[in-house]
Amino acid sequence: MDHNDLTAMAARNLTEGATLEELSEAARDLRALSPESALADLVEAKIARILAESEQTNIEADATRPASP
Repeated sequence: MDHNDLTAMAARNLTEGATLEELSEAARDLRALSPESALADLVEAKIARILAESEQTNIEADATRPASP
């Protein structure tokens, strides 16, 4: 396994089942330890992906709701 594989595996283990608040805190902590942290980059990418998926779900739900009278 190379460094990128190990980093990705660590990010999955760190983020599995974590709340957005926990992910944000982990990213801040990682940045405090190492401003150029690749692991923090992955955690922040996970946060962005969750937020984008949530927004897309909200858009789709709004599109299927009947219009208010």
